[in-house]
Amino acid sequence: MKERDQDEMIASFEGELGRQITLPEGSRLEEAITDDGNRVILYEGAILFFQSNGMMIPSLRALLDDIVTLPEVTVDMGAVRFVANGADIMRPGITAVDDEVREGSLVAIVDERHGKALAVGIATMDAEGIRSVKKGKVIRSKHHVGDELWEFGKD
Repeated sequence: MKERDQDEMIASFEGELGRQITLPEGSRLEEAITDDGNRVILYEGAILFFQSNGMMIPSLRALLDDIVTLPEVTVDMGAVRFVANGADIMRPGITAVDDEVREGSLVAIVDERHGKALAVGIATMDAEGIRSVKKGKVIRSKHHVGDELWEFGKD
């Protein structure tokens, strides 16, 4: 991808996410289209961003490599195995919610022990709403550790 095209694409993603994207100096991204017609953005063979329902979503790799940050929702260790298996995030497993979380926004799901991202999801309510409810689904999981996106390029 040409540098100018890459810069324009990153600026577009930053506008969509409302977050800064920081790539290593001299990075070259590649764009691909999946069999189902969705875009994926690759860096060094790993997926950094993927399209889902028209929205570009950062991958866990992008979060873990500090290329982009998202507001965080922290889950207790009892929820980790469910999150890692792709489950939506239920209110009882949540121990902390960043104030920045807004309904419909992307969030990183992190574990309380290590603070590492386990999943990326979409909040179904804002931070105050999540804190005020006692039960129910509050985050829809879009990507998690161990899924196809995570495993892509690990050969």
